[in-house]
Amino acid sequence: MKINALTIKAKSLLNAIVTPVTLKNTFDGKYIKTNGIWDTGATNSVITRSSACQLGLVPTGRTIVNGVHGAKEVNSYFINITLNNNNITLDVVVTECEELSSNKDIGMLIGMDIITTGDFSITNYNKHTTMSFRTPSIQTIDFVRGMKEGVNVVKDKIPGRNDPCPCGSGKKYKHCCGNK
Repeated sequence: MKINALTIKAKSLLNAIVTPVTLKNTFDGKYIKTNGIWDTGATNSVITRSSACQLGLVPTGRTIVNGVHGAKEVNSYFINITLNNNNITLDVVVTECEELSSNKDIGMLIGMDIITTGDFSITNYNKHTTMSFRTPSIQTIDFVRGMKEGVNVVKDKIPGRNDPCPCGSGKKYKHCCGNK
């Protein structure tokens, strides 16, 4: 697996992280471009009912989800999501939700099932929000250690070509995630 990353930089502070995504029906190839809102408080990713309809998705099952309005049984779907850098593509099971925005411009909520596939950070330096996401995870960010020891907050170096791959495959980095 190759290392891929995306970054968004705002000219102000953001109260929501929203990025373009492409959602694809894995069975017939139909796709839509929409926006995804990143939510670290959501265990799993969800797709709006209108996005599911636009894609012509057929439910792969039903499941109980617990949200702010309590428990509810909803449809689940198998989809393909490509994040806005066009390099990070994942096949995921999502559940259906009501609309996430009044104008339907947000078609997906990106939850921890996707976020935990890599490294995720949000900074607000100089009142400018920057969000960065990278897959797979290759480093630790530790603000406490950085403050206590006066060291960089990004722990460890990016692996060398002959180092073990941080993805845990047991292969050398050059034969795994570092293989371009």
